Amino acid sequence: MTQQAEYQQKSRVLSRQTLALIEELGISASPVNFSVFYSYFEETNDDLVTAIDILRSNNRAFDDLQCHELHQRYVQQPREQETIETHTADLRDQIDHVLDQFSKDGDQAYLADVKNALNAVLSAANHSDDANDHLENRLDEISSEVTRLRDDLEKMKNEALTDGLTGIANRKAFDEQLRNAAMTTMESGQELSMLLVDVDFFKRINDNFGHQAGDQVIRLMANTLTQNVKGRDITARYGGEEFAVILPDTKLDDAETLAENIRHTVEALDVISENRSEVIGKITVSVGVACYQLGEPLARMIERADQALYLAKSGGRNLVMTENDLLVPLKKSAAKA
Repeated sequence: MTQQAEYQQKSRVLSRQTLALIEELGISASPVNFSVFYSYFEETNDDLVTAIDILRSNNRAFDDLQCHELHQRYVQQPREQETIETHTADLRDQIDHVLDQFSKDGDQAYLADVKNALNAVLSAANHSDDANDHLENRLDEISSEVTRLRDDLEKMKNEALTDGLTGIANRKAFDEQLRNAAMTTMESGQELSMLLVDVDFFKRINDNFGHQAGDQVIRLMANTLTQNVKGRDITARYGGEEFAVILPDTKLDDAETLAENIRHTVEALDVISENRSEVIGKITVSVGVACYQLGEPLARMIERADQALYLAKSGGRNLVMTENDLLVPLKKSAAKA
């Protein structure tokens, strides 16, 4: 295929993509609109692509006015600026030539040429300054808008991954971070463990001291867990009064040790209700610990941690149980057989 044929084929593809997006956005297929989105798919203008991507990710409505602004800022004005720069370069070449001739010949007749050329440059410079001022003002406006939208996106992303009550990662963030940790583990071969931590008799706290006291205990738990982990460890609110801790590069035994430290730390706390100044007293937690087996679905590790947590609850609470404890009944049955 010749270069011309490849160009024509690419143009047809870009045109179809452009028209499809224009129809999807519900705007007119005017030359301005077509030019904007053709340039978008052509991907030769990074700033235009970034601006449109941000607007679309924020579900911003596109109309002829919005497209006109994009065209002015990212399509038309760069061409105008390029033209100004070309003309300015030509004028500079003319002045250099005139000055060179004047210095060689010393002919006063060239002095008028110099003055005329300088006046032309000054005029062009003034025009260029005006155009540049306009461009800079528009650039500032668009840049501010893009920055605001980017900040909004980042804020929305953080809010979507953060538990509103505690400020730590929420369940969605936990799932995402656990997948990332598992991928790293698969690549490095390092250990990966996790904890499921549940506040014992939490319903009693709500019933006896009110839901504000319950919220206080939840925040206290989040702070306690955060203070007891370090480095790449991730603490998340798993749901209700239950928390999860992701422990990259951590063996099961070390994860169990950390779980015991957390349990002892919580057990030593004396909690007083902030809104009623009533003594809530001691709180305890039960913890389930599991370790990732390379290649297994993450749901299986979570299930083992949950089963170990249930074993700690059914065993009297204020306990730490690991996935190894789940094998004890099986070992006993094998011994009897």
